[in-house]
Amino acid sequence: MRQRRHNTQPDARPKARPIARFFCCAALALLPACQPQGLDAPFSDYVGKLGRALAVAAPEKEASVALTPPLATALQLDIPASPVDSLDLLLLSGCAVQANIGKRQTSLGRFAKPSQRLLLELEYLRLAPACISRLRNGNSNGNNPALADVLENAWREKQAQLPALLYNATLGSDEYRAFWLAMPAPGDYPRSGRDIAAAAMSAINDQTRRLLSGDYRADNRDFELLLGEVAGGDGGAQLQHWTQQIDWLAAADLMLAHAGEPWCSGDSRRAEGQRSMASYFSDTIQPLATQSRRRYQRVAAPALALEAQLDATLPPHYRHWMEDRNQRVATLAQAPAQHLELLKRLQVSCPQD
Repeated sequence: MRQRRHNTQPDARPKARPIARFFCCAALALLPACQPQGLDAPFSDYVGKLGRALAVAAPEKEASVALTPPLATALQLDIPASPVDSLDLLLLSGCAVQANIGKRQTSLGRFAKPSQRLLLELEYLRLAPACISRLRNGNSNGNNPALADVLENAWREKQAQLPALLYNATLGSDEYRAFWLAMPAPGDYPRSGRDIAAAAMSAINDQTRRLLSGDYRADNRDFELLLGEVAGGDGGAQLQHWTQQIDWLAAADLMLAHAGEPWCSGDSRRAEGQRSMASYFSDTIQPLATQSRRRYQRVAAPALALEAQLDATLPPHYRHWMEDRNQRVATLAQAPAQHLELLKRLQVSCPQD
């Protein structure tokens, strides 16, 4: 018997325990998914309490779809090629801008991403005036008024295109689009932190003002780093968190609308529970909604400031998305006050003991 027990039971237990542990852990892992978590958990709790106070079944919350900006390729402004892109480099011998023209003729220059295209044009705006002056005012061997005209016309064209170049490199870029995504795509830009992203956008806004005023200095490496920090921001996530909270309030509004008349019956306990809802909302729920609104506004403010700077340049696709986003923000901001008004009507309808 002792030998048989040694051969059978110990063999069964090691196999059963890992399997049991697996299903137990799997059940525990799935349990949080069944319950509202994080910022909107108190709102779910509030809907349940309101339903009990009104003796009304809580409706299923309808989740608003996250606002996803269009792909950057659909947001980019078309900027035509310039005649200087194909100039003979030998004609520019002795000019610092010759290196800039040379970069344009490489594969990296021809297929430069928007931020690199901006930096290339800024370099041209800095270097071309000296070459133009040399071609107009040099000795007889260096004079080339026709070439000077080509360079000057290109300079004026690029100066006029600067707002569009700035838009393409910032608001219309992959990096700013990543900032507005509710959830980062797998393998996309890592989150950089709210304050870091806000500081990066503020720095880009300062550079934008300086560039548009005629100061064309730029640090290529610093600008690319700033864009990466913007991409790691969570503007879209903050907007979606706030939206989820207000979705719970929308469900609560439906409950109030279907509570029926009169809202208060002769049940004093129910009447007291209904009267307490306005206080509970004001003390607990409304401050949380206000925090979410302020959190979103704080992280989004620099992006909105850049939109204001480049407003005249924004293309229709971007403007439509921006207007949809702003409309949602306005709706979210009004929702707590609208819900409180419904609660106050309920409170007034209830007889005071």
